[in-house]
Amino acid sequence: MSLVAIIGAGEIGGAVARTLASRSRVDTVRLIDDKESVAAGKALDLMQSGPISRSDTRIEGARDLAAAAGASAIVLADPVSTGTEWSGEAALGVLRRLKAGGHLDLSVLICAGAMQHAVMQQGFDEIGLPRRRVVGSSPESLACTARALVAIEARAASNQVALTVIGRPPDKIVIPWNDASVAGQGAESVLSAPQLNRIERRLRGLWPPGPNALGTAAALFCEGVVTGSRRIFCAFVSLDRDNGTKAPVCAWPISIGPSGIERIATLALSGRDQVVVDEVLQ
Repeated sequence: MSLVAIIGAGEIGGAVARTLASRSRVDTVRLIDDKESVAAGKALDLMQSGPISRSDTRIEGARDLAAAAGASAIVLADPVSTGTEWSGEAALGVLRRLKAGGHLDLSVLICAGAMQHAVMQQGFDEIGLPRRRVVGSSPESLACTARALVAIEARAASNQVALTVIGRPPDKIVIPWNDASVAGQGAESVLSAPQLNRIERRLRGLWPPGPNALGTAAALFCEGVVTGSRRIFCAFVSLDRDNGTKAPVCAWPISIGPSGIERIATLALSGRDQVVVDEVLQ
């Protein structure tokens, strides 16, 4: 039986649960929050809407982090009490408890918040979290927005656009146009240089994504873990340097599966892209 545990029943956590319930590819979703009554209320609402959407995913509410035991994926979202994503010492406290309880030995941790790359970095450096089992899903929301912007400029459908984003939003972010395509054609042959520049400028102004976009992206990551699809996502990850040292967290395309990061994509970077990447990884 597949289980996804969501730490925090705020707007992001609720969006994760709602997306997973609507897609019905996970057996059980467990919303965990100190405000158990709120988590239980959201769980009940989603369960009651299941027959309407023809979903048989079970949604539960819980209070204790122990309820995350056995989950294929654990989502760090946002607690109801603060109304914002997990961050700072509160987030580190949750991560310490998850590690001490052995919950990250078999589970993949997905950080859903837009700014949780900072929490990930602290978790790697101070707690020793397993780098292959911890990813941030928010860059996928930005990549989806970039695909929509390209589709508008190219007068194409967004599902005909293939691209990713790399770096660290909002200022140190680029689209590797060498690897981007529109309906099978290289993006640089479809769009002019001014159009490409305009897309990147607009993209930087659209960070951070809203809670529904963040929650939907995290839900897709969960499905990748549960189903073993190894789909390519744009994620916050820690890239190891060639000399064996650990690199800072940045956005990069990866494939994800039951054990976490299955593969880190190799990109053909232009000189401009490499400069941005080098600045982020310093």
